[in-house]
Amino acid sequence: MTRPRATTAPPGIEEHPDTSDGALQALRGDFDYFQVAGSGPTFPVAQHAAERFRAWLSEVGMFSHVGYEAYNAALDATRADLAAALGDPGGAARIALVQSATEGLNTVVAGMRLPPHALLLTTAEEHGSALYPLGRRATLGDELRLIPWHRDADEFLAEVDAGLRDGARALLVSLVSCRSGDALPAAEACRRARAAGAIAIVDAAQALGQVPVDVRALDADAIVTLGHKWLHGPLATGAFWVRELERFDTTRLGWRSRLGLPPGSTDVNPDATRFETGTVDAAAFVGLRQTLAVHRALGGRVPQRVRALRERLLTRLAELPFAVRSDPHAPTGIVVIVPPGDAEDLVKRMWGEERIVVKHLHEPNMPEAIRISFWALHREEQIDRLADGFARQLR
Repeated sequence: MTRPRATTAPPGIEEHPDTSDGALQALRGDFDYFQVAGSGPTFPVAQHAAERFRAWLSEVGMFSHVGYEAYNAALDATRADLAAALGDPGGAARIALVQSATEGLNTVVAGMRLPPHALLLTTAEEHGSALYPLGRRATLGDELRLIPWHRDADEFLAEVDAGLRDGARALLVSLVSCRSGDALPAAEACRRARAAGAIAIVDAAQALGQVPVDVRALDADAIVTLGHKWLHGPLATGAFWVRELERFDTTRLGWRSRLGLPPGSTDVNPDATRFETGTVDAAAFVGLRQTLAVHRALGGRVPQRVRALRERLLTRLAELPFAVRSDPHAPTGIVVIVPPGDAEDLVKRMWGEERIVVKHLHEPNMPEAIRISFWALHREEQIDRLADGFARQLR
């Protein structure tokens, strides 16, 4: 008896998704959320694309002939879309998929090919996901130097130049600071580092989805990003772009590091997939592709909207007794404030009494603060509710 042949085509993404606010809003309406820098709620259309692919893959069996081919094709398509989003159309071979920016930063930092006892430069604005692997290299013999950021690009770049004159062999800098929301002069810092022969790495986790990220303009050797913050993609999606593979060792290996190579080969893939290791949730990356399609459709609307909301927020904050740690002219949806009293307690009261989510920042080398982060889906009345809530809690 011949079995009926089931439909084997995997579900795709919507190339022209609905980009209205109602279609993109995932949150319930009974609270206000100002924590996009932690995680932007996944666009419903991206969530549905991931769920459709995940259900289909389960039905056909991931390691069946049909499932395995679709699994790899989905990851290939994601690399191609990410390369285009980063300003490198046709550059899929330079993209490695990871499950977070933390994984990506650990991979490129540990893999840097440097002489023993190398001097490494970074900024005091970096996330722990960058500082921890850099610190690990320091415990193994390298020297780590932190450059402060005082909202002065010339001063910052002078410190970079001083480090390069001292023989620095690597620089890691965020494009957008997670501690202030400021846009750092990453492109010029990378240009100077590479001109001096140093490896330049950019952490774009807080950038992609709210400010342009162009690998050619940034002039870095590696750029690390993720999907679940400003892109509003699924969790466990990230990637990094590598200019020249030979500048980084593969410090971890798995079946995807050598996919397609002959049995017994000790080589690794001839492209950036050499940095990938084991099985990932391909459906989440399908959701990421859908998210990128949303951003292509949105075009320049996001930065314009974020700037308008930032201006309104700063105007309202000026009425309150906060010290603003962020550059008022930064093009981002992150504003960091220092309250007159206990920052942690104020964050708790904003949630408990106002039903508003903001982030308590308790980081080394900076006063305790509150991070407010918003995106193009936020509305003016939410900004006003936030300011009014702060005013009530500070009485």
